[in-house]
Amino acid sequence: MLLQHGLRGLVIEHRQGKFMIIPRYYLNAVARHANLENLVFPPEQCAKVLHYFRDYPGLRATPLHALRSQARNLGIGELLVKDESQRLNLNSFKILGVSYAVHRLLAGGGISQESLLTCATDGNHGLAVAHVARENRLRARIYVPKGMRQARRDAIAAEGAEVVVVEGNYDDAVTQAAADAAKSGWVLVSDTSWPGYEVIPKYIMARYTMLMAEAAEQWLEPPDVVFVQAGVGGLACAVVSWFYGRLGSKRPFIVSCEPTNAACVLESMQAGERVVVKGSLETIMAGLSCGTVSSAAWPVLRFGLDASVAITDDECAEAVRMLGAPRSDDPIVVAGESGACGVAALESVLCRDEFCSVREYLNLGPQSRVLAINTEGATDPEGYRHITGLPPNR
Repeated sequence: MLLQHGLRGLVIEHRQGKFMIIPRYYLNAVARHANLENLVFPPEQCAKVLHYFRDYPGLRATPLHALRSQARNLGIGELLVKDESQRLNLNSFKILGVSYAVHRLLAGGGISQESLLTCATDGNHGLAVAHVARENRLRARIYVPKGMRQARRDAIAAEGAEVVVVEGNYDDAVTQAAADAAKSGWVLVSDTSWPGYEVIPKYIMARYTMLMAEAAEQWLEPPDVVFVQAGVGGLACAVVSWFYGRLGSKRPFIVSCEPTNAACVLESMQAGERVVVKGSLETIMAGLSCGTVSSAAWPVLRFGLDASVAITDDECAEAVRMLGAPRSDDPIVVAGESGACGVAALESVLCRDEFCSVREYLNLGPQSRVLAINTEGATDPEGYRHITGLPPNR
């Protein structure tokens, strides 16, 4: 049973024997007229970031895949997927932000060889912090929620970091990591922020703009619509900033996407202020299992996102299978669950009746050029096999 409610996209679903109101989308009409000049990263700052990484060891642009067959199936003109699954052999885009933040801290004296780096993570960010710590011969202590898959814990430990399991969800791990860092004098390298802690997350977000700079070197024309994962909002903030800094009011529609069980950006957009999503935040999209929007990202998201969409785990799993299935004229894209979220959101918006208002608002149709980001590869190989029936390494 489904019932829509205006631009807020409230849907009544029957779950576990009872009816529940589930927010599925929000359309943000103010975004097309908002002035973000004082909120986003200016082009010169993005250029500075690119200059620093010009000689970074092993760094090269990740591919922008054109999925022609899937675009035809969905009835759009072009589907581009920025594939971060092989970024520096860490299966995720997260290394970009962490490496830049640690570089800035080292250059400014905020880190010494005696420092211990710490953070909370659902997997990818913590792996990046552990990797950069090892590269710089530093210690690392990474806090993870109890429900995180063992494969992700093992990958962090393999980088030489101490892994601390926290009873509770990702937000609980963030709170514990911040408290222990303050008490012990450790360096907190968090990709989420709160009032009083925003400098390092802003370094991280600034670095994420490189994804769009790389994509722009590969596309023939800018996309009309971009689907970007929400999480705590850092990547989405970077995407809005990059497009606004170059195209202003002519930028594409930008849509955030996240799980229905952890839709902190969507629910904050609906409320007009940051709200905390409570509960276990349980979802197969582990990297997006976040209950609180980053305070540094929020002002840009509030006025820069054109829409927010939440998807179910089943919708996400279908996108993982689609991206990984061999097709005659499409490359195989090995996407973890969080990585497939953008494509899953696009498919839901195009194919599900409850999203008809979103389709119309974004002008999605046969001429549309759409960009999605595969933010991670198969960071949980067993989970990937369970969803697809295929090995992740092909």
